[in-house]
Amino acid sequence: MTDCLKAGPANLWKGKEAVGGKLYLTNKELIHKPHKANIQKEDVYIDVKQIVKAEFYTNKVFKLPLMNNGLKVVLNSNETFYFVVNKRNEWKVAIDRLLTR
Repeated sequence: MTDCLKAGPANLWKGKEAVGGKLYLTNKELIHKPHKANIQKEDVYIDVKQIVKAEFYTNKVFKLPLMNNGLKVVLNSNETFYFVVNKRNEWKVAIDRLLTR
């Protein structure tokens, strides 16, 4: 991935499963590539042009706030992706930069 702007470990919530893998941000796409050990193994490709906003959310366990490591990505179709990432501030800044081009 030659045009990779940011990469790091990330879980993507798909239903009740937190699909572990790696998240990549290029100047064209946000890509989640799951580890082979997951039940759901499909890569997710999100066109940056489709992203309306990236914002923070707090992960909850049994409806109780747990960790401040959630990053929510909303598309112009209203489809929403929930990621668990390290350094979510850096991810948001990187995505926001692409959205203001």
